[in-house]
Amino acid sequence: MSAFQAYGGAYEHDGRSFRWRCYATARVYEVREGDPALPAPRGKKWIRKSPFRGEPEFSWLIDEAIEDFSHILLQMEPPQPQVVDA
Repeated sequence: MSAFQAYGGAYEHDGRSFRWRCYATARVYEVREGDPALPAPRGKKWIRKSPFRGEPEFSWLIDEAIEDFSHILLQMEPPQPQVVDA
């Protein structure tokens, strides 16, 4: 098995911004909770995995040629409330 490397990114869904971070054994281009409802770009594929039994399932966008994929320490962060100085 390959060594775990750190990956991260951000995306918008329903007008809200999300950040994600993880460690994985293959390059991760995107992570979405549930079904991403987006087609995979050419040369990539979506796979669905959850870190532990009973936890939410996530979709992972990885290179199409990857057959053995593992991940740890997924962190998904919703947008932070805007603070307005009065």
